[in-house]
Amino acid sequence: MRLGSISKRFVAILLSLFIVMTIVISNTSETAGEVSASSSDPVVVVLDPGHDYVHGGAYNRVTGCNETDANYAIARACRDYLSQYANVTVYMTTNGECLGESVNRNDTCLINRLAYADSVDCDLYVSFHCNSTIAQPGNSPSGSEVYISVNTPFNSNEKQLAEDILTGLQNIGFPNRGVVTRRSNSNFNSDYLGVLRRAVNYGFPSVLIEHGYVNNSHDAALLNDSATLTRIGQSDAEAIAKYFNLVKKNQAPAGNANIEVTPHVSGLGWIATMPEGLIAGAKDYANNIQAVKINVNNNGVSGSVNYSTFILGRGWTKTQSNGSVAGTVGESLPIEAIKISLSGDLANKYDIYYRVYSINENKWLGWAKNGAPAGTTYYGYELGGLQVKLVSKGGAAPGSTSGSYYENSNISADSNVLYQTHVQNYGWQTITADGNTSGTNGQSKRLEAIKIYNNTGVSGSITYQTHVQTYGWQNWVSDGKLSGTSGQSKRLEAIRINLTGEMAEKYDIYYRVHAQTYGWLGWAKNGETAGTEGESKRLEAIQIVLVAKGSAAPGITGGMPDGNTSGNGNTVKVQYATHVQGIGWQGVVSDGASSGTVGSSKRLEAITITNTSGISGDISYRVHVQRDGWHGWVSNGQAAGTTGQSKRLEAIEINLSGELANQYDVYYRVHCQTYGWLDWAKNGQTAGTSGLSKRLEAIQIVLVPKGGAAPGSTARPYISN
Repeated sequence: MRLGSISKRFVAILLSLFIVMTIVISNTSETAGEVSASSSDPVVVVLDPGHDYVHGGAYNRVTGCNETDANYAIARACRDYLSQYANVTVYMTTNGECLGESVNRNDTCLINRLAYADSVDCDLYVSFHCNSTIAQPGNSPSGSEVYISVNTPFNSNEKQLAEDILTGLQNIGFPNRGVVTRRSNSNFNSDYLGVLRRAVNYGFPSVLIEHGYVNNSHDAALLNDSATLTRIGQSDAEAIAKYFNLVKKNQAPAGNANIEVTPHVSGLGWIATMPEGLIAGAKDYANNIQAVKINVNNNGVSGSVNYSTFILGRGWTKTQSNGSVAGTVGESLPIEAIKISLSGDLANKYDIYYRVYSINENKWLGWAKNGAPAGTTYYGYELGGLQVKLVSKGGAAPGSTSGSYYENSNISADSNVLYQTHVQNYGWQTITADGNTSGTNGQSKRLEAIKIYNNTGVSGSITYQTHVQTYGWQNWVSDGKLSGTSGQSKRLEAIRINLTGEMAEKYDIYYRVHAQTYGWLGWAKNGETAGTEGESKRLEAIQIVLVAKGSAAPGITGGMPDGNTSGNGNTVKVQYATHVQGIGWQGVVSDGASSGTVGSSKRLEAITITNTSGISGDISYRVHVQRDGWHGWVSNGQAAGTTGQSKRLEAIEINLSGELANQYDVYYRVHCQTYGWLDWAKNGQTAGTSGLSKRLEAIQIVLVPKGGAAPGSTARPYISN
């Protein structure tokens, strides 16, 4: 069922020539080739009769039972019986020929069997075996057991198949010894059996069946009987058909549709198709899903399955249907959310439920239904697993529907540039956008990596490179790729960001960094360096903004903080610090930087503001405090508000005097509980709320040359009851 640029038949022939040179393909019914039951895009089952006639299996002279002969007879019967079903293609790994030797062991042979299965896009690998002990026939254990992987999601997907196989064998006469897992002696998180271990690495499910004991008289009698061997193979085939919801070719449509999912995952590509209700994904969900194909087997019910995926920086992809690819292939862009719906009679007969595994949150989210989004948007989280289920219309959900989807309310489809940083001790922060601060202030935490996304919808890329402690400048990357390091405790020291394509024609990109010792540096533009080199200074925060080509910079360009006049001679004009609930006084920031917190639900309790422009005049300000109302005006670095009283700031007014007022306007905006960022207030206007008991959580302040353009919308800086 997995995507292939050439036919499965051609892949099999190529592999027989170049990978497994010892497989002999003939035209008889005994070949190791393909049995196709459908010309559509079928599920692929690879049957592996264990051992071969060079590396023989168990043999008991007393019972006369030969494992190798039994394995091949069962596998052939299974293959022949599966050929009666539609929508399945069956391959056998070998008919007894050795597939390669290594120091008189069958390691190479086994490796080649699994490589062969992967080359034909295996959706299920079934290894046929018989058991043996050193006990005499009268004392030997009896019965069947099926080995499955120790790894998720393989073990949960394989368990029901294993139980169905054992039930069938029990009906034939083999005692049921149960489903078995065994961990590697050297790696607790890996399988002991090479077949299962290698199948997991390739990304397809597998089971190893021990049909019975060759040195048990009862089991051997069954395994020595050709008619019983045929029944065993057919029984195994019926369990496989049930696993994939297969219908026999000569059977009238059952009127019961079913769904199957094929995921494309990082590092593995297209992996095994999963039937309805089973989990599509890689080992322990460690590889993110980058694209999906979802097929519906209508079985006489008209309609289609339709689906769209959300990719950070791309938004929701075009809706696809019935096996088309939704997502990206070859671009290393993970899916963050998915929507799935039905149309036609399918939608009248069924509800479609689906849920996703969030790698970043390390858990399954709740079940979504009938086109609702499942996953997250604008968090940068990665989808690691997907489970889809059809339910009769109006029927109960397969599980909890709580918490199926989360949206980052601070980001919207209108945001232009998205970015997130990896911060010392904290890891990846939540994505922010359009000039907001990513990182920390006043906590002495280094930035270690960054990802930047183009969210404009305009063609072209945002490219960027970082200067990393010890390593120097890294290569340029783009479109959400990681620049920097994680897990190496290396600081970012500088960054360059540029635009390409139509983006470069329509926009300039500005960015500034908060650097150790210096605080906020001036704004850099279009590939210029922001930060330091050769000074061993960490970056602690960053702001990035797109402006229309040729428009004014968002603030000082090229300057240094604290009144220094390096670079182009510009100086910092206004500095400020806030006292935050549970944190205390944060570090000083300047010229439009955010002071406070966003997304932490912490109140501002006090603020200081200082004129650092070198121009005579005062910055004066007053605050509206919980229960107190308006406090008196203060200026030039005095604290406004309270500390130690747990009282929130609810509003603020800021004004200028003297020569400073002649040369500049002061603009300021606040991040307010419930409402988020309000618009910009100016020259003494009120910013915040009154009569609503809403806390201020962050503030930005900037001086603009007299009469110059506001830094953003001024429509609603203040909300009153």
